[in-house]
Amino acid sequence: MLDATNRQRSVVGGAEYPSVAPEAWREGIDFRIFLGKVRQRKSMIARLALVGFLAGLIAGVAYGLVRTPKFSASSELLITNTTLQLSGPDAVVTQILVENSVIQSAIEMLKSSSVLDRVIDRFGLDKVQDILPKSRIAAFGAKPEHTKASRRQVAVALLRSNMSVRRVGSSQVISILGTALTATDAAKLTNEIAQAFVQEQNDTSAVVTTNAALRERIKVLGPTAKIISEAAPPNAKDGPRTSIAMLLGALLGAALGIGGGVILTLLDRRLRSAEQLATLTSVECFGYVPQIKGRRMAWLQNGNRPDPASLLASSVLRRARSAVLERSERTPHVVGITSCLRGEGKTTLAAKWAKSIANEGSRVLFIDGCRDAVTLSSKSGQGAETQGLHEMLRGEATPGKVIQAGIWPHIDFLPGGKPAGNLDALWGNLADLINGGSGASYQWVILDLPPLATAADARAAGQIVDDLLIVVEWGRASESQFEQALRALGPVRDRVIGTVINKTPWRSLRSEALMQVQTQRRTSAGACLRNPDGKGLL
Repeated sequence: MLDATNRQRSVVGGAEYPSVAPEAWREGIDFRIFLGKVRQRKSMIARLALVGFLAGLIAGVAYGLVRTPKFSASSELLITNTTLQLSGPDAVVTQILVENSVIQSAIEMLKSSSVLDRVIDRFGLDKVQDILPKSRIAAFGAKPEHTKASRRQVAVALLRSNMSVRRVGSSQVISILGTALTATDAAKLTNEIAQAFVQEQNDTSAVVTTNAALRERIKVLGPTAKIISEAAPPNAKDGPRTSIAMLLGALLGAALGIGGGVILTLLDRRLRSAEQLATLTSVECFGYVPQIKGRRMAWLQNGNRPDPASLLASSVLRRARSAVLERSERTPHVVGITSCLRGEGKTTLAAKWAKSIANEGSRVLFIDGCRDAVTLSSKSGQGAETQGLHEMLRGEATPGKVIQAGIWPHIDFLPGGKPAGNLDALWGNLADLINGGSGASYQWVILDLPPLATAADARAAGQIVDDLLIVVEWGRASESQFEQALRALGPVRDRVIGTVINKTPWRSLRSEALMQVQTQRRTSAGACLRNPDGKGLL
């Protein structure tokens, strides 16, 4: 029988109910919960990775089609420094160690306007602009309104941007790299720069004297440059090949897609994983009920065969039933079923739970305690004028008149009736009314409650409810909405027995859940429970 003293049950925990989520979860750094969320969103992450892969592949192809072909050739110069040393009556010309400042001066001299002007004089102003890769500098220099002097300055800047000079390691060798539109022009340009530098240095270091013999003997003194390797036309274009660009683009795109999916998962606070709900509520999450498309899950619908969705739902509901039995052996077990928001499937799931309990021989009273526009009564074909729970609690109808017996084997149904006012002060009468007027002994009373969005109704029903099961639709309610609803429950929150994640997409179900379906299907193939009428599988 219903225990009318349930309304006086003590509540552990005091009057205040702080957030149950630990700070680690609030900051999003709990690795276990994060992995649970990633597992739930792995299909989304895979799709983003595929999109990124294709986008990177297309970008690699576009790069190969639109990039300007460029070729680079290199030449090497040896920088030496000689001096005159006197040894007695003789004078000896010897080489000394080249200082870093001498090498750096040679590099800067190579980039100077005096050297590049020599190159332009050898090639011609128009030729230089034609063989070099086009850029905004070249476009600026091509304008006819500019003078020849300004065009020459632009050509010098263009040459400087298409050449590279560096020291080879710590040696006395300088490498010149010139870039042009063709391989032949790149080699010619690089060799011309090297020769222009050697000529410029020779002219700078030349000693003006009228004595030809003396000039010939001392011209080798000081820093000198010598071409030790001439540039040859390169065999390949600059930059990666189109195939390599495609591969790199695809890999980079896939990595960005995975990274974006992980970031979205990390920032997403909607409820999707059992670990997330267990952390928020500090109670067990019984599992996932898959989403079913293409058919309606009618009230107490009887299928023809145990499909995977039904097997998964049955497994989840069995765990919930076991949790209720472990918590208390007193009968009847009064369990309220609610959800965070409207339309999350709590009524259908509650009906399935009542059916699964009744199939094992226990007498069940299913009560429609919703105040929503779409209620269990409307789903089962009851009219709006049908008397039920509200009339019975207000004393306008007796239990024997409003309780519909035998709508399913071992299940009686109490419709909601017509709401008129609040039942906050009347819920305690439910036990006395049913025990004294229905003439039936129930082992289970399942109460379909309003959603937590109207937590006042669910809290008021806590006067009669022993345990509370919360149904959460996968990916709908946010963490903050759920926590706010839990806080509004007040002391009733201590009666939350667990949670169920409903309408979970098949692609997000864990592999172990699918393995469980296969195991249950093999078991049911050998020995399936039938309903009392023998009309089909449960």
